[in-house]
Amino acid sequence: MISKSPAKDYRAMLIVTALAFFLWLVVRMNKTYDHAYDIPLKVINNNPAKCLKFPVPKIVRVEFVGRGVDLVRLQFYDIVYEVDISDVKDRIPINLTEHPEFVHFPEDITVPVKSIIRPQEILFQLDDLREKVVPVRINADVKTEPGFSLIGAKAAPDSIRIRGPAAFLDTLTHINTNTKSFKGVSLPISEEFEIKKNTNFYADYLNEKVRVDFDVQRLAEKELNNVPVEVMNIPQQFEVVPLPSFVKLYIKGGEKVLANAEKEDFRVIINFRRDWSQNGDRIPATIQTDLNIIYVESRPALFELIVQRKKAG
Repeated sequence: MISKSPAKDYRAMLIVTALAFFLWLVVRMNKTYDHAYDIPLKVINNNPAKCLKFPVPKIVRVEFVGRGVDLVRLQFYDIVYEVDISDVKDRIPINLTEHPEFVHFPEDITVPVKSIIRPQEILFQLDDLREKVVPVRINADVKTEPGFSLIGAKAAPDSIRIRGPAAFLDTLTHINTNTKSFKGVSLPISEEFEIKKNTNFYADYLNEKVRVDFDVQRLAEKELNNVPVEVMNIPQQFEVVPLPSFVKLYIKGGEKVLANAEKEDFRVIINFRRDWSQNGDRIPATIQTDLNIIYVESRPALFELIVQRKKAG
């Protein structure tokens, strides 16, 4: 007797199984089914002066009916639910269930739309289109190591161009980033932040992310001598001399900032019209500088003013 090879028996079983599966699949693919898909909602607006005021759903769930093979093919095409609002001036409610013809897909596939499942109705509201450039406001919580300090943070780009409805942009003064937290920082860091979009209004953002550089420096202290004291807003009939006329400034900040700080970078100003009184009380001064420092004080902090009327003549 000659026995059959087990490998040949196994191969024959696989062929028979595969053939059976293929025949079953052909039968199944030619039957008619109902199947629902999520397809994008495409809004057409050819009016350059108008735009959507509020966001609308991005997805429409549509139920199709057709042969299994056609329903499978449908997944490989770009299908959209298309609504044209170019002629709408203010607002229009559209019942999606009444417009299956708004579903666009290839004509060579026979898969009629059976129903629109959701949403069933959308209110499209329009507003005048605006475009505006607004500054970016960085939201970050940076905690440094002891002896270090955050000197400043700069976003790139530092402003964002936004297109959207007048109701939104006419009152918009800045755009925030999402919030991030950092702990134990002792070196400069650079991080990418996403723009925090306003979800209440429809809008297009030119940039959706910004790069933020955090300037972290070691803390330092410095004293500047002989900084002149200025008196402003003096009435024409008076001559005023501050005592003392020069002060010492104690400043605190990043070591790189203080390394180049000079007395010319600071102004010590007394506002005569606002602060002076005839009872001779000593008054404070305001210290102005463009340097990014943490702390500054004048020594002394209070001043006397010698006030005399000008001599006629």
